[in-house]
Amino acid sequence: MSTTPANWYPDPQQPSRKRYWDGARWTGYLVDPDKPTVVRYERPPWEPSTPGKPFTPGGINVPLSVAVTSAF
Repeated sequence: MSTTPANWYPDPQQPSRKRYWDGARWTGYLVDPDKPTVVRYERPPWEPSTPGKPFTPGGINVPLSVAVTSAF
């Protein structure tokens, strides 16, 4: 079990952007430095695609305020 708290940290694949660490693993939620108020989802490259569920290239762009509001 990780002792690193859930939070936004530099992405291990591309440190110029932030990736969300949920306290146990890296998620697919990203924030790019050129759009700091937009959270997008991109399937992590190390996670296999789910059979029957298509991968959306480019991820999903969600305004940060909506993402935070809908998370609670």
